Amino acid sequence: MGDILSSGPDRPRLFERWEALPRRARLLIVALVCCGLLGWAVVSVLPTDRPAPAARHKVPYPVHSTRITFVRVTDVDVARRSFRIELRAVTRDPVLVRRVTQEYRALTMELSPAQPVTVRPGKAERVWVTARVTSCRLLPVRARLPFLDVTLRNARASQDLSFIPGDRYARALTRVFRTVCRPAARSRPATG
Repeated sequence: MGDILSSGPDRPRLFERWEALPRRARLLIVALVCCGLLGWAVVSVLPTDRPAPAARHKVPYPVHSTRITFVRVTDVDVARRSFRIELRAVTRDPVLVRRVTQEYRALTMELSPAQPVTVRPGKAERVWVTARVTSCRLLPVRARLPFLDVTLRNARASQDLSFIPGDRYARALTRVFRTVCRPAARSRPATG
């Protein structure tokens, strides 16, 4: 018969090396591997002393987290041509209401008291605005969809928000204009 040729290596394979080890060495290796796996399993399920990283809350722009609504007009003073507006502000993130103005040149507005109003999440906050008519001739007889400009500031930015408070506000403003600027009052300038 002829020679048998093989293409495999002359060195012993892994299984052959394992079988060649003494029985005690094989048991020791198996025990060490099992202990390592058991230790890894225990460490992976135990809680660590480090707190989990808190979910980072990205503060939205003030106009995205704050809502302002009209409540009422009150304290109309015909002699001074002034009145107060009550607004309600709610927010998801702390915000400052820094300023409230409007579109009419003949009507001035300022926060009352004249300092920013802090609005905190989960609590509706009243925002009081004092308004004063400076010229009855320049005011419309009927307020149609008047809007308010509000300056808001939070940890992310300062923004101006223009919003239309709605029909109730327009009707209330029209009543005040007609009360404060009666036909006789339209021709005389504001006093005080």
